[in-house]
Amino acid sequence: MIDLADCLVLGTLTKTHGIRGQVILRLNNLNFEDIIKMESVFIEIDGLPVPFFIDEFSEKNNESLILNLDDIHSEKQAKELIDNRVFVKSNTIKKSKILLKQPDSYLGYKVVDKIYGELGIIDEVIEIRQNPLYKILKGKREILLPVQPEFIIKIDTKLKTILITTPPGLTELFD
Repeated sequence: MIDLADCLVLGTLTKTHGIRGQVILRLNNLNFEDIIKMESVFIEIDGLPVPFFIDEFSEKNNESLILNLDDIHSEKQAKELIDNRVFVKSNTIKKSKILLKQPDSYLGYKVVDKIYGELGIIDEVIEIRQNPLYKILKGKREILLPVQPEFIIKIDTKLKTILITTPPGLTELFD
């Protein structure tokens, strides 16, 4: 069984679309262009992730998608899915968009700089308009790191680690 902790909330199914079993998915802090590929989703039904393959998806508007789910062919079947959350594996969404749109998803992750080494654990997201910061703790030391996609090399959700490369001069502030 898939662990939803390894997935991201894509959004919520809000209503049916037409009579052939299509559903409207309201995106959670994402846009259509943030999605790299989407072949399957996990719909949370009675607290459990149920996998569904996607026949087709298209943009309805900037915040919503129209989904054609495999094996859902009627409005009645589609209605049973309404108001449930939809999850995807993190590789479905552009890495930079995940980071910027859902920075709280990485609380507790270890941050490792390619050159400097381990910086610490993400303890808090400080919301500053257009420039959120990660508060990283290592012992009594506190580091504030801008949440910027150009710093990110790799996000490992299994090991809960983010590998970064910081701009010149920033790591010298850590000493």
